[in-house]
Amino acid sequence: MPPPVDEREIRSVLATLLRVPVGIAGIAELAGDASTRRYFRIRMAPGSPLPSLVLMRYPEDIPPGGELPFQNVHRYLRKAGIPVPEIYHAVPESKLLFLEDAGDTMLEDAVRASAGAEGCLPLYEQCVETLVRLQWDGTNALDGNALPARLAFDVGKFAEEIDFFFEHAVREYGGIPLSETEERAIEDRFLPFLEEVAGLPRVLSHRDYHSRNVMVLEDRGGGRGRLRILDFQDARMGTVFYDLGSLLRDSYVTLPDRAVEHLCYVYRNASPAGLKAAWGDPGAFAWRLDAASLQRNVKAIGTFGNQIRNRGKTFYRRFIPPTVAHLEANFDRNPRMRPLSMRLRPILSALASKASEEESR
Repeated sequence: MPPPVDEREIRSVLATLLRVPVGIAGIAELAGDASTRRYFRIRMAPGSPLPSLVLMRYPEDIPPGGELPFQNVHRYLRKAGIPVPEIYHAVPESKLLFLEDAGDTMLEDAVRASAGAEGCLPLYEQCVETLVRLQWDGTNALDGNALPARLAFDVGKFAEEIDFFFEHAVREYGGIPLSETEERAIEDRFLPFLEEVAGLPRVLSHRDYHSRNVMVLEDRGGGRGRLRILDFQDARMGTVFYDLGSLLRDSYVTLPDRAVEHLCYVYRNASPAGLKAAWGDPGAFAWRLDAASLQRNVKAIGTFGNQIRNRGKTFYRRFIPPTVAHLEANFDRNPRMRPLSMRLRPILSALASKASEEESR
């Protein structure tokens, strides 16, 4: 697939940015996740000030004089001390951003390489500490120009994502026939959990804080890998439990229960008093984490169904069974979810079985 702009234009932009003539050794498209954005690694010729950088192309048009959402959110995360890739140059009218190259090692890859999540526990501790800064310092950094402050995870947004699950995972991917009455009955059983989570105090939420959006850079001798947080341009206001659940009940990496308990302890102890107030009753911490994870995991399966069915990204099938396993364990821990579990569990089981069968072919 050709690059999104002519190489001569890229070279011209980089020469202006770096203030020296530049040579390009190659341009290669990077594998994206579920996003519609496209990413290209630009390898620079020997002697260039930078060995490489990443070109990101937005699919959406930006009004004249407008700002790319990535730039807007990036500004507030930088103020909060969040390790995000540096923006070298922006060309909003062309929907292009030239970014720091954060490498190829996702947190997911680091876990696989260490033969288990517990071997990467220090990295996860860093992720949790970073999340605390994002939620507290990031929220305090927002002002009237911040896009995330204008968006929120409310009941309507949560319900919309449950509808997305039924449309793309249940009907399109699973081919499971549900009457409108049956679907409405399941959604009615979701509603109390959505209302409880949406009613909690709101802080800045990354929205996709999981192991595929955390890059691990080479350790420079400090004993802790350096992180870069990606894919934050859709940030909005939400409960503290949303991003924590996204990280600890991840579709891509299954953490052992003892690791989850340890990381919840790290999170609670790293949180300042003001952030602790956003938890609500400390005794309800585990329950609210599960309630937020319930919605998040169901939404993720909807995304996988859409990617498989409508975008041809069949590798997402492999992530449906572990996400269903998260939901089943959640149901087992929480008797309050039993009315929902009785109706939803057979559907989830059918989706997991279909995905597993297709993956084994």
